[in-house]
Amino acid sequence: MPAEAGSRFDLVIRHGLVVDGTGAPAFAADIAVAGDRIAAVGEVSEGGLRPDGRTIDASGLVVAPGFIDVHTHDDLAVLRTPAVDFKVRQGVTTDIVGNCGIGAAPSSEAYLHFYRTVLGDILGPMGALPWRTTEEFYRAAEEAGPSLNVASFVPHSTIRFLAMGVERRLPAPAEMAAMKGLLAQGMEAGALGLSTGLIYPPGLFAATEELIELGRVAGEHGGIYASHIRDEGDGMLDAVAEAIRIGEEGGVPVQISHHKAMLERNWGRVEQSLRLIEEARARGLDVTVDVYPYTAGSTALGMLLLAGRTEDLAGDQLLVVSVKHQHEYEGLTLAEIARRMGLPLREATTRLLEQEENAVVVVAFAMSEEDVQRVMRYEQAMFGSDGIPSPTGKPHPRLYGTFPRVLGHYVRELRLLSLEEAVRKMTSLPARKHRLRERGEVRPGYFADLCLFDRETVMDRATYKEPRQYPEGIPYVIVNGELVVDGGVHNGAPAGRVLRHGG
Repeated sequence: MPAEAGSRFDLVIRHGLVVDGTGAPAFAADIAVAGDRIAAVGEVSEGGLRPDGRTIDASGLVVAPGFIDVHTHDDLAVLRTPAVDFKVRQGVTTDIVGNCGIGAAPSSEAYLHFYRTVLGDILGPMGALPWRTTEEFYRAAEEAGPSLNVASFVPHSTIRFLAMGVERRLPAPAEMAAMKGLLAQGMEAGALGLSTGLIYPPGLFAATEELIELGRVAGEHGGIYASHIRDEGDGMLDAVAEAIRIGEEGGVPVQISHHKAMLERNWGRVEQSLRLIEEARARGLDVTVDVYPYTAGSTALGMLLLAGRTEDLAGDQLLVVSVKHQHEYEGLTLAEIARRMGLPLREATTRLLEQEENAVVVVAFAMSEEDVQRVMRYEQAMFGSDGIPSPTGKPHPRLYGTFPRVLGHYVRELRLLSLEEAVRKMTSLPARKHRLRERGEVRPGYFADLCLFDRETVMDRATYKEPRQYPEGIPYVIVNGELVVDGGVHNGAPAGRVLRHGG
């Protein structure tokens, strides 16, 4: 679409190869940006640029919508480190937080104590918080001035704790009403829906019927239900079926988080789980998944222990990546730490958690590459990093490398996906699922969230040994029309916004 005569643009991107996010074939075009919007895609006249405007020569570069990271734990990072450099340098322009039923809001003094002592500061040190409600958290995020957009779920474990503490029972009617009220309040503030983490306390104590009732509230407000399902191992198929039941009986779209099959004896079962999902879609349920392009996961060691998930993992499968005090343990396996302590594995685990005040993050190697690729190929799969932004240590490399790894390793090297399909899974698919209006496509009138990358060189550099490394081949990232990564340098511009559901 050519620019209209007399237009005045703040930015013109010339000679790029546009991959517009829809899955359509790439095409050569110029792109003009006026304010925070894409003003034109096609031929842009030389006279259309404002005198103080900027031109980028994108010859040899792909111009795509900015990537949407649908599964993050950056709730506090967007406030404490608003540059969010580890995501923006990947081409991510929107971060979705509040996942796995755990989040920073809503809150209370009692929840802060629970977060620190039981959850082990999983999202990072929370400190004294100036908010209690979801709306107040959104205002704090806006005031922090992050470099990317932020959207959030209402986390189930958080509202369950606020309503009834860490109780292993059904909620009383008044407690159920309190949870519904907190969820409705969050939805009215602009949350995307309800998230659950059904292997983590107190969410793991919830019965399916409780989640159906809450899912119904999210659905009535136009939201979705995103779930770290109850079991990703032996009971994975039953857990997928439960998520589908919650969606169907609660009348709410479903997102199955970081879909995988844990432990070697379960490898291959994602073929069956994807079949269950397709059958549900054929019945009319909007159910989708997300996936990260790695065969290792990461979580808090204490929560794995509480959920009884450590027994199936050998000590050499658990890599300790972040602790609070004894940083010499970071980068060692749990088995290596046990040998240093001179203790059996179980006793060493307990002692480590005691010494570190429960603040131990691990990487667990328990997945199949074939399964990862099978989920990545699935038409209704999108990408989420699921990274834990630990302030110290060696976080899972997905925190720094998820999106360029897809583009470099899986698209260019393995040809698992076409470039256009991979970009669709990073942009328009998540934008539509999460109802992020006028984002996720290179289209006139849409917000100018853009990523420019070199398809021949883009690649992750983060490794398990050296994870804090930025990727290669992403020289420009634009958020709401403002250059945030310019010539490969993150300038820290506070260009992001809080994206509220439906707006």
